[in-house]
Amino acid sequence: MIPLTKGEAISAGAFTEPDHGSDITQMFTTGILDNGEFLINGTKTFISNGTIAQFAIVLSQTDPDIKPTYRGQSTILIETDREGFEIIDVGEKMGIRLSPTTEMSFSNVRVPQDNLVGQPNRGFYQVLEFFDESRVLVGAQALGISQGAFDRALDYVKKRVQFGQRLVDFQVTQHKLADMATKIELARLLTYKAGWNFDQGRIDPKLTSMAKMFAARSAVEIADEAIQIHGGYGYITEYEVERFYRDARITEIYEGTREIQKNTIASYLIGKSK
Repeated sequence: MIPLTKGEAISAGAFTEPDHGSDITQMFTTGILDNGEFLINGTKTFISNGTIAQFAIVLSQTDPDIKPTYRGQSTILIETDREGFEIIDVGEKMGIRLSPTTEMSFSNVRVPQDNLVGQPNRGFYQVLEFFDESRVLVGAQALGISQGAFDRALDYVKKRVQFGQRLVDFQVTQHKLADMATKIELARLLTYKAGWNFDQGRIDPKLTSMAKMFAARSAVEIADEAIQIHGGYGYITEYEVERFYRDARITEIYEGTREIQKNTIASYLIGKSK
């Protein structure tokens, strides 16, 4: 792990499977011990950085008999150059094009037992803890997209003249800017609160899900409004806001869709009320 922490290596987190999406309670990818090694078989999809990563952390079913099945999952480090490990780029995407998105397949891939990350059969819980942090990061990513789209929209309306006056002087434009700025501040406060609590060791899945869900939805809405403010120019790559919209959309999908975030929020609210 030292090259990774030094920025000399790239990793990938391989959790999502074709038949389950955001639901990681079931895994078809298996990691069965065989003569002191894990024998890995299965498929992962929508994995970021697969084609440029030196290794992947793969969530695998290591105890196929336990019920519920998620209690028998483990995270296993698998180097991408191992025999039987195939990585395929899924192709051109709508947004975040600088990061490759891939499918990974494992056909009798053998790795040492020492490649187990953390404790055996605790992988599901380890990944949930990882999501508590990564959802704050996605919230921050969405917040940055929102701010970038807003800044460009504000700069544009100050310069663009229509019907004899600047766009910024129209009340309808001012109302749009007010709504956008309010959403940004709400997303900022929620994301910062989730991050601060995490730094203090107070892990609150409800709060991290709220931050991720709200910041992501706001980013999509703000980027969309920024395009609308630019009019036809917003659809042209020169003005950047079209890229902000394309990049914003993924923040509502990866690290758990907004529906998954609502499930998490609701489960904690209901549990707390009992």
